Amino acid sequence: MVEKYKVFSGLFFGAMWALLCFGFVAEELIPPLASAKSAVYLLCDFVFLVCGLYTLRNRRDIIVFGSFVVLGVVSACLNHLGFVFTVNGARDFFGLLFAAPIIRFMLTSRHRERFIESFDKQLYIFLWIQAFCMTEQFLRYGANDHGGGSMGYGFSGIASTSIYIISFYLISKKWKFGNYWGELAKNKVYVFLLYPTFLNETKISFLFLLAYFLLLLKFEWKTVFKLLVSTPMIIVGMIGAGVAYLGITGQAMEAVFSEEAMDAYMVGEDPDELIELAELVQDEVYTEEDMGGSLDIPRFTKIVFVPEALSYSSGGILFGAGLGQFKGGTVIEMTKFASEWQWLLSGSLPLLFSILIQLGIIGFAWFVFNVVTLMAPRSTSPLGINIKCFIWIIILLILLYNDSLRFFPFTFILFYIAMRSYVGLRADNGGEEKEAVS
Repeated sequence: MVEKYKVFSGLFFGAMWALLCFGFVAEELIPPLASAKSAVYLLCDFVFLVCGLYTLRNRRDIIVFGSFVVLGVVSACLNHLGFVFTVNGARDFFGLLFAAPIIRFMLTSRHRERFIESFDKQLYIFLWIQAFCMTEQFLRYGANDHGGGSMGYGFSGIASTSIYIISFYLISKKWKFGNYWGELAKNKVYVFLLYPTFLNETKISFLFLLAYFLLLLKFEWKTVFKLLVSTPMIIVGMIGAGVAYLGITGQAMEAVFSEEAMDAYMVGEDPDELIELAELVQDEVYTEEDMGGSLDIPRFTKIVFVPEALSYSSGGILFGAGLGQFKGGTVIEMTKFASEWQWLLSGSLPLLFSILIQLGIIGFAWFVFNVVTLMAPRSTSPLGINIKCFIWIIILLILLYNDSLRFFPFTFILFYIAMRSYVGLRADNGGEEKEAVS
């Protein structure tokens, strides 16, 4: 008889690794596979849906799922969106909906230790795979959006963020407070595996780098004193990292770290002009080639523009334009709202923008409830507080920077690291959950 755990874990991790590696394989090794991308993603999402519904047993998880369904249906009805549009759009939220139930199911089953040992090994292998893939991508294309590691083009932000949190989690398992530099030396392999994050243009990596080393310190008053004393060394280290980054990417300091450069990156030198040009391109008055390349409205400008855009939807700022606004255009047609506002919805997508456009303020409140209830239980592992701080930093930055949590494997990894230290098992009940470390 086939063991249920092997079937479940085989299907689930097969889908996970398919998404994690399909991009690189299709782009670098077997280009004809690129045409199968939509089918592969759809099949993997179906696996996550089945696994998620099967493991949906915890009250908190049921509330999160049920409230999302209600919110999605209400928004769809208000905006007169069909079933297909809504279900297809819900795929972007599968990670937020089903990662926690699947992780909880694994961590409270009799296969808990087997799952932890296996997945931790997979995370370590994942780091080495990124080192290989991102080095190859850098040598071939240079430091740009091609540096998405095994996930391929456009995944540079997710790749870099994943590397930092996975490395931090793995080093925390062996970390002992006391001799800081000695511990770093003993766990140098995890520090070494951070180097691929310097091989693409993910500027947010510098914040993660700083957080990485600061959060290896114990939370106590004398740590504050140590930080004050170490400030010159921290500054020198960050400058060194910046110089290394500029040297590798071949960029000038003024083009990356100046105030003007950061303003242009996040807001745009002239947002009104960019919006006008984007509308002209959408109306086919000009092409993007006429504009000298692709037009991407900066992140903060997009967020600021949300209330005006949603004033043209029936759901308004409270319920948004409905699920599916960032899907379609290949197999399924785009929604009417997405077609009219394509110039705003395309390009870089901060998670806050994505949630507000689709589900409005109520949807963002749902997201906050989801994350807070997931992170609230107390962790008793030595670096548990530090890990949660790192995860909070990542989530807050993602809200304003990109939409990484739409990618199921990334959300699963992040939630696993968050839940690993407090979801335990009662040995005498065959799998009943308790909030404690076993």
